[in-house]
Amino acid sequence: MKELNKKQRLAKSEQTKLRIIDVFLELIHEKKWDKITVKELCFAAEITRGTFYQYFNDIYDLMEQIEDTLITDLNRRYQLLPPKRPGLFPPELFETKYNYAPPQELFVWFDFCQDQPKAVSALLDSRNGDGYFVKKLKGILNDQINHIMDYDGMPRDSLREHFTKIFIELHFMAARTWLDSKEEDFLSVREIINLLNTMRVGAGFLSNKQMTSPDFEEKMKFPADREDMQ
Repeated sequence: MKELNKKQRLAKSEQTKLRIIDVFLELIHEKKWDKITVKELCFAAEITRGTFYQYFNDIYDLMEQIEDTLITDLNRRYQLLPPKRPGLFPPELFETKYNYAPPQELFVWFDFCQDQPKAVSALLDSRNGDGYFVKKLKGILNDQINHIMDYDGMPRDSLREHFTKIFIELHFMAARTWLDSKEEDFLSVREIINLLNTMRVGAGFLSNKQMTSPDFEEKMKFPADREDMQ
């Protein structure tokens, strides 16, 4: 009986902690996260300040615990993916060897967002979320996108850094829009992943054409720069 009561108290304690986190995430959509006071959070969560301090030292500690949990979860998901070897096939074999299927890294990101919708939506809020958390997410996504590009055999040239930055921003934009929209008002996860993958495949295709097509530079000129358009 004592053991049962202990488990019940632990369950109630965990529920209280999750309630505090849940209300805090809701408040972020109304106010910058570090401007939310313990007093107003306790009022919204219908708890005493003493109850809050049983779990967190302050608002910063609360945010740190939330972010640490999310970062650990996302890293764990990526670590579970099987390792990849860089694509080393000759450019002339691109069409037969290139794997155009969406890479698992894209699914991991959206599975993560789908499993943590309230937290991801609040922390990625462009006005009230945490820019430091976004920076940490960018670091993780940067590593994963570079893994994809290495596997695709993409060169580590000056364009890769720019491509990666844009691709990361598309991850965030898609996640924000998807999480903040009703399901019927936006694309499905599969459709979003296919769109992102189209950008990745297009980059691979153009990179291959640059290496194999003698007239690549001429075809890629803007109309105003082409002799046949003058």
